[in-house]
Amino acid sequence: MNTQPVVSVRARVIAVHKTRWEIQADDGTTLEAIAGRDLEQDLPVVGDWVTATCHEVDTIARITTIEPRRSFLVRKRPGDVEHDAVVEQPIAANIDFALLTMADDDFNVRRLERYLTLAWDSGATPVIVLTKADLTSPEVLELMVSDAQSVSLGIQTITTSSVTGQGLAELREVLVPGSCAIVLGSSGVGKSSLLNALAGTDLQTVSHVRQFDGKGRHTTTSRRLVELPWGAYLVDTPGLRELQIWGDEQSLSHSFADVQAIAADCRFSDCTHNTEPGCAVQEAVSQGTLPAERLDSWRRLDRELAYLARKTDGAAARAERQRWKAIAKQQRAIKRDR
Repeated sequence: MNTQPVVSVRARVIAVHKTRWEIQADDGTTLEAIAGRDLEQDLPVVGDWVTATCHEVDTIARITTIEPRRSFLVRKRPGDVEHDAVVEQPIAANIDFALLTMADDDFNVRRLERYLTLAWDSGATPVIVLTKADLTSPEVLELMVSDAQSVSLGIQTITTSSVTGQGLAELREVLVPGSCAIVLGSSGVGKSSLLNALAGTDLQTVSHVRQFDGKGRHTTTSRRLVELPWGAYLVDTPGLRELQIWGDEQSLSHSFADVQAIAADCRFSDCTHNTEPGCAVQEAVSQGTLPAERLDSWRRLDRELAYLARKTDGAAARAERQRWKAIAKQQRAIKRDR
């Protein structure tokens, strides 16, 4: 039996390894920790502030409580889940900025809309970061910036190069001391290289770039919180092979503010922007003031979020059925009046 006194420390989770956590106390001490019994249903994630107890001579701490989170980045767990269950996959907590990274060979406006929705839902502020500018022609880079800004609606877009240093000073202005950001993007877009360039040292291992296509192989296998030289914090993440959003309709109000603004003029407050009469959104598409692809993307994400609501909330499921019954009844009435 250990007779050493038990001490309680406040710490931040800096890495997660299956059933073990790395935590850093306020005094800078790093400890290995396990979760206490009371945390079985809500386990810590990278960025969490926690209280842990340990004996003074022990190296293993026990996490007993998690402080309230001011932001929480979550996605739907990818892949097939048994019995078609919908399961959330927490990514990080207490994040101020979500750096949404894309390179020329990875750039996709529709995926960017998903990233924006995920970021807004978390409570973090998204920042679009276009990487590998040194491998991209100025004409293509200009087009990428224009396309990104067309769907981000005022969100800051920064073009960067870990090789030449382009955009790094602008990023440092965003990442003020004490703030915390997470880097999100596909494998091989240069997330770890960007982190190393900001830090001025090799904090994360990166693979060599292939000569024939300029692509690197992403070597980050787990999320880790690191401190940058000027006191900001950054979470590097493995590449997201599949991005399934987790959120609610409020998430779309930020990433599709243009659609929301137009929808305010629809005849019906619950307009689905399909075949309803007096739909301002459909009118905007027909007049060319709203791209049809933008509306299609909104519909896909809206369907995904509605599906999540039905699967995770019985009351929402009933409300969803009633909404579609009302829509069907309305459509039948329209056909009778024609």
